[in-house]
Amino acid sequence: MRDAKCFLAFLLCMISFSLAWAQPRGGSINIPQDEFVPGAIYEIRYWTNMTTVDGKVDIDTLKFFGNDRAVFEYSSSNCVSYHCRESDSLVYVLLPKLGGSERTYIMGDNFVRRLNRATVTFRGYDRMVYRLFITDLDNKNDPYGDYVLVSNKFGILYRYNSDGEQYMLNRIEVMKDGKTMDEIDILPLQMQLQTTDIFTNIE
Repeated sequence: MRDAKCFLAFLLCMISFSLAWAQPRGGSINIPQDEFVPGAIYEIRYWTNMTTVDGKVDIDTLKFFGNDRAVFEYSSSNCVSYHCRESDSLVYVLLPKLGGSERTYIMGDNFVRRLNRATVTFRGYDRMVYRLFITDLDNKNDPYGDYVLVSNKFGILYRYNSDGEQYMLNRIEVMKDGKTMDEIDILPLQMQLQTTDIFTNIE
């Protein structure tokens, strides 16, 4: 496990150096000015596929209003996270409740379990990050399903599943009314998460 963490830390460092030269694919970066919905928040989210070493960056564009990601849309079916939209919706609906004592949630035919949580300092504040397991209700006792790390402020940070997919968020650009409101380098947060037991421990 220590060797795996060292390798992941090395990989994160390499990603931070190579990100400037990486070629994005999928999603939508250049949104025409007349296509911005007034008042909507657009998060352009840059992901690294942790199962490859090609240096390319996958993106998606998340659109929502205010600070509420519970009702969101992906800009197109080309977004890397588009096929995860149903489980993402469950995560964002549950997000305000994750800090409580309850650890399991049944939502229709879906089952969500909070596996672990960790606090890391990022951008001057302590950030709580949760690890969740999402699956069909019939499979709640099996390990097969979707796993995500999520925070209230930055949304889903990391995702992997029993099919072998594994993606890490490394950057967010926040836009509103056609203007860039913030640019967030997530890699320092990812580095801090590697020093916790969030990937290995279960509450």
